[in-house]
Amino acid sequence: MTIAYWLVSLPLDASSADHAWATLQRHTGGSNDLSINYRLACPDLRVGTLDSLLALSDDLVKICGTAEQTLERVRRQHDELTSANGGGSALEPSTSERDDRLTVEGQSVERYLTTFEWDEGKNPCRRALKETVEKLSERLLRIEDEFKLKCGQLATSKNQLSSILRKSGGLNSKDFGEYINPADIVESENLTTLVVQVPKSKTEEWVNSYETLTNFVVPRSSKVLHVEDDTELRSVVLFRRVVDVFITAARDIGCTAKEYSHDPESLQAMKSQKAALEQEVNQRRESLIEWCQMTYGEIFSAMMHLCMVRIFVESILRYGLPPDFQIVLMRPNLKYVTKLRKVLNQEFGNDASSHWDDAVAGAAEDKSAVAAEDMYSYVSLTLKA
Repeated sequence: MTIAYWLVSLPLDASSADHAWATLQRHTGGSNDLSINYRLACPDLRVGTLDSLLALSDDLVKICGTAEQTLERVRRQHDELTSANGGGSALEPSTSERDDRLTVEGQSVERYLTTFEWDEGKNPCRRALKETVEKLSERLLRIEDEFKLKCGQLATSKNQLSSILRKSGGLNSKDFGEYINPADIVESENLTTLVVQVPKSKTEEWVNSYETLTNFVVPRSSKVLHVEDDTELRSVVLFRRVVDVFITAARDIGCTAKEYSHDPESLQAMKSQKAALEQEVNQRRESLIEWCQMTYGEIFSAMMHLCMVRIFVESILRYGLPPDFQIVLMRPNLKYVTKLRKVLNQEFGNDASSHWDDAVAGAAEDKSAVAAEDMYSYVSLTLKA
């Protein structure tokens, strides 16, 4: 289940970070039941120039959106592949014995978020913010390309297998080799055997009429070869010169007659191809599941670092220099979102209730999440995990 979190930057003004945190907890946590809050450490990122921050702010909106979309696609693909369906067929095997949880750096998503620490090793704080964002974005693009490639390979293998199954796996197929005993087939210079699909509702009519559908049909030559669902597979022996006439006459009474040529080599080749494709599909599915499990955490980590850069940049642009704010992660009680926003505005937005409440309401009517985030009197981002 997807959970919505808010990443909020609280301006400190003359108060300390401890005081801001205590104020937040007093008005929203505990018995207030408005939200569950987690205090996060703000990395000492390199500020740069105002122009660079403005340009980066616009880029980060798009990049964070792309990261969230990629994360959701990987999560959805993983869930589809690992959803158990009982015994498991060649196309959808059982996954009951595998641990299919998605984690981030060996932790649950919730724990990673609520205890987040900036990865100084991968993303040095003294590096220019633009470079940090570019490297994270490049990592996400590489993952997206790899994801498309792996999904495409699996889809190709599944389509090939489905084609083989359609061809060999039912009475509507063109090849009945799996159901026919070569001993039941009569072939000579003048005689041949047709294979006929007879609906069970037409069985009596077939038995009573097949010998008279045309001349030169061998009497009592129709045998039941296979029964599946509501259809019988039968044989009939006749002279070669009346094959086309017989096929047309059989169609007129609702039966489908086809010529059959026994080719054991072709049948074995099809079985081998089917087995090889089944193995290929299973291997590629397992590989994609493992890839999703490993890569999901990498995407989530990159997204979270991008969000921290974004809230840092937005806070500088909103509150000014020097950096003087406290970043908190909030899990809002969805029953009281409006009340929670009002409390945050009163306590951390210089009580700009009239202006900001009207602006946020207007943004909500436009159904613009980005506009709504920009309209708060404090910096706030929404995360879905």
